[in-house]
Amino acid sequence: MKILHTADWHLGKKLYTQELLGDCRLFLDWLIAEIKTRRVDALLIAGDVFDSANPPQEALQAYYHFLRDLIPTGCQLIITGGNHDSAAVLNGPKDIFKRLNVHVIGGACDDCLEEIIPLRDASGAVAAVVCAVPFLRDRDLKRSIEGETQTDRRAAVREGIRRRYQQAYEHCREVHPEVPHLGMGHLFVTGSALSDDDDRLHAIGTLDLFEAALFPPFDYLALGHIHRPQRIGQQAHVRYAGSPIPLSFSEHADGKMVIELVIEAKKLTEINEISTPNFRSLKRVKGRLETVEIWLNDHRHDNSLITLVEVELQEPTRTPMLLDVAKLFFEGFQSDHATVLSWRFRFDNQAQTIEQLFGEGSRLQELRERDVFDKWLDDKDIEGEDRLVLAEAFDELLTEIHSA
Repeated sequence: MKILHTADWHLGKKLYTQELLGDCRLFLDWLIAEIKTRRVDALLIAGDVFDSANPPQEALQAYYHFLRDLIPTGCQLIITGGNHDSAAVLNGPKDIFKRLNVHVIGGACDDCLEEIIPLRDASGAVAAVVCAVPFLRDRDLKRSIEGETQTDRRAAVREGIRRRYQQAYEHCREVHPEVPHLGMGHLFVTGSALSDDDDRLHAIGTLDLFEAALFPPFDYLALGHIHRPQRIGQQAHVRYAGSPIPLSFSEHADGKMVIELVIEAKKLTEINEISTPNFRSLKRVKGRLETVEIWLNDHRHDNSLITLVEVELQEPTRTPMLLDVAKLFFEGFQSDHATVLSWRFRFDNQAQTIEQLFGEGSRLQELRERDVFDKWLDDKDIEGEDRLVLAEAFDELLTEIHSA
């Protein structure tokens, strides 16, 4: 049996104002071809299928077109919801999907045993069993108790996560003792290497307090949530697949991939990394304005890959003339092969006014809600437990707004 592990597609994602859905569609077409060529028996998607709780119609269309192309291959599919996903959106057609060998766990089930899914080989025998645990929110694990501290809450949430995985694992061992036991999760495991898109996940709710040692001894643990593919604690069997395409400029050098598992004679015998193609080039350019102008003009006709560019201009002093020259250059820059998505100044003598917190050239639509809130917390010198409580409340409200 061959199984592929992927995660964090974030269909509907924008990089600044640039739609990435075209890149996602190219990845999905490539994935279907790989499943056919490698004769893959099962696909695990460990959360964040979509970038928002209310994905745009085009993102939903890409998702359903992928399922349309996958189902005739006979490949079994298990999808778990992530923190960006709406459980209701994913679960809507789950009863129909189940008849098509597509299993969807959009949110935490009332009974965690409902999240245990056997994988069957061509003969119909159980070849592996999956504990398909979605993203677990605080409300899925415990109720708040008046007067408890943030430390108490975090300890209770951590214990709730540990207990949920342990219960599912023990049931798997009892019912299917002779086959590999695979776990799925969508959470931050301590020690993970972050990208720009991930770094805001530190110190938010359940995301920074779970160690790999707290998981049961799965034969393989298929993780999602962190966009950089990586092993955890140098353990080959505990892995983030990462996002299949770069979702931020900090990921431009990441080796994007999906993970292949091979099961033979009821044993997990191979874990292989399959690199995904580069559909687009992302570049970060830093330096004086004149240096950046030279670089962009040199790459204006470089047609090796379509390039998206993020520019940080580093100058000693802020002057009105410098700002006008930069604005004139970037507004007039045109190329069929390079697009400047963002440019901003950083000055050696930069004053920390609200206007300049994100750099000259920043636009409101380029900023994430959490980025702005974090800057407000910085401006008010709010740290420690007060910052954690406010951050949790903000994220909970933001999730409710996006889900509404």
